[in-house]
Amino acid sequence: MSGDTVLEIKRVFDATPESIFDAWLIREQWQAWVGPEGVRCDLLLHEPQIGGRYKLIMNLPDGKKFPIVGTFKTIERPTRFAFTWALETHEHDSLVTITLRDVGGGKTELTLRHDNMVNAENRDQHGRGWNSALNKLETYLKGR
Repeated sequence: MSGDTVLEIKRVFDATPESIFDAWLIREQWQAWVGPEGVRCDLLLHEPQIGGRYKLIMNLPDGKKFPIVGTFKTIERPTRFAFTWALETHEHDSLVTITLRDVGGGKTELTLRHDNMVNAENRDQHGRGWNSALNKLETYLKGR
């Protein structure tokens, strides 16, 4: 796989692996923060088991809507999970893998790896989106 179609982001959160895992895999929690800053998302379907599906609608401030769909591929509580990611209107699936590593002191290193991006421009757009969403996750976790 070409390196220019892979996105990897590492962040350290002041939260346990379990609480971060739950923030993604418990419907009400994911709904509370999913999507980039300034984007409201509606989580229409959320089946967090291997083979389970999800669907969310990203509602952009300009009125555009992006339906995102995927399937959960791996769930290993509390250290790892993976799901496909695609615009519902496109055939191209990519894969998002989240790895959580306890680094002590109640902190967790989150690694987000997004594989099989269409091209480098698509990777960079998703990089901005995921970093923004992780900012929302950090705010969400602090408020709990």
